[in-house]
Amino acid sequence: MANEATPTSEAGVVKRRGNTRDRMVRTAAELLGEYGVAGTSIDRVLSVSGAPRGSVYYHFPGGRAEMLSAAVEQAGELVLRTIGESPDPSAALRTFADFWRARLEVTGFRAGCPVLAVTVDENPELPELHGQAAAAFAGWQDALAARLVESGLDDGAAATLAEQSLCVLEGAVAMCRARREIAPLDSAVEAIGALYRLRERG
Repeated sequence: MANEATPTSEAGVVKRRGNTRDRMVRTAAELLGEYGVAGTSIDRVLSVSGAPRGSVYYHFPGGRAEMLSAAVEQAGELVLRTIGESPDPSAALRTFADFWRARLEVTGFRAGCPVLAVTVDENPELPELHGQAAAAFAGWQDALAARLVESGLDDGAAATLAEQSLCVLEGAVAMCRARREIAPLDSAVEAIGALYRLRERG
């Protein structure tokens, strides 16, 4: 199993065996988080993923735009899956935090959220990405709110708390990158966890 991944020269991103398209999409999502839309070129994705150039238009007839769209979609689905598979909202919070703790540390605090990167580094030539990112955030909020309702909150309180949670967590990741330390994420998890426990006691 140790031979399934080898490091690349690009910001700690890992080359992985497996389906070429999946590998390219995964790499594009990671690069989006680190370099933004402008810095996630086809050449960079190919270099980091190890995919052959001919695979770009085979797997992505729409070129770079289609590849970046697939990357944002994958990033959105990853968070939705985390929320849906966790036994409760607090567990989802911990899983999300553990994922970001690992990503930040392995990349030397260069990693960022690819969905947020699309909204910050908006490209007028790729307007559809902004709408896709907005839809991803809305989906995360709705999914987390649904789990909070299951834990006993009413719809309004759950929607508000879900929105607050995402705002705090996304901001914490950005602060971790700026300060080159994990403390903001730990602080965010502690604060949101306390809110969850308080609400659950109701």
